[in-house]
Amino acid sequence: SELGAMIESPIILYDGVCNFCNAWVDILLRVDVQKRFKFAPLQSDIGRKLLVDIGKDADDISSVLLIEPNLDYYEKSAAPLRVVEELGPFAGVLSRTALTIVPKEIRDSIYDTVAENRYNLMGKRDTCRCGDPRYSDRFLS
Repeated sequence: SELGAMIESPIILYDGVCNFCNAWVDILLRVDVQKRFKFAPLQSDIGRKLLVDIGKDADDISSVLLIEPNLDYYEKSAAPLRVVEELGPFAGVLSRTALTIVPKEIRDSIYDTVAENRYNLMGKRDTCRCGDPRYSDRFLS
């Protein structure tokens, strides 16, 4: 796709109305000092285009996604663990340990339980967060 050719950094697609998801984005914006990741809401035009590019439904907001520049992607529990792995040696050891020791079915079952209850955990915004003025260089639109 033409969109795939434009991707230079890994992109994290997140639920833009989910307060739990936005809290995770806030933490990543602060700890990703090397600015490895870009962000886009699943509900945004670019989020919807990327979903279609990787073979998903444009309206699929069931999982956070990490999309690599070559359009390989990680979803469910693999996405946050892969993101954490990139944040430094200690975080990488913890992430790889979780990926190795905890079976994918169990990790994804826990992920699905949290995802299905994410609005109950921390609520939902009235409008989609499609950017942040302090971090405008980190959000795709």
